[in-house]
Amino acid sequence: MWQCFLDIIDVISKIAQTGIAAFAAWLAWCTFLKAEVQESTISSEVEQPVGDVEDIKLFNTDKQTTWLRKTSRGIECHLDERREGKSGGLKWTLAPDKVKEILFTGDIHVNPSFKIRTGLLSIGRHTNWLYSKRLHPDPSQLHHDVIKLMKSVNA
Repeated sequence: MWQCFLDIIDVISKIAQTGIAAFAAWLAWCTFLKAEVQESTISSEVEQPVGDVEDIKLFNTDKQTTWLRKTSRGIECHLDERREGKSGGLKWTLAPDKVKEILFTGDIHVNPSFKIRTGLLSIGRHTNWLYSKRLHPDPSQLHHDVIKLMKSVNA
């Protein structure tokens, strides 16, 4: 009789373990495939782009697009926001002297991360900005393009 009771307990514990493992795997899968959204602070001034260097489209989804642009004031990061109730526009600016300092120190980092769709770009104190791997499959090329854009400010 006790053996039957122990067998039932064993079966129930194995079912519970399997259920917990399946639930954890499902949560991990949902997190892995989750659509990323860029969060940021807001800046009020917007300047028109200048020069012959192309803007860099960093991040693009059906809800957001993030751009790096060269302007007469330096490098600007713009967020085109298509979600209701959220504001886009100019997020930050790097003045030419700050751009020169960042180029000198090499404080530009591209982290491809483990996510399928997104990586992270950090420029100076502006850290962990999402970039789309679909737009920039080669992290070293994105790094090169950002440096090229920044060098055009000091040219």
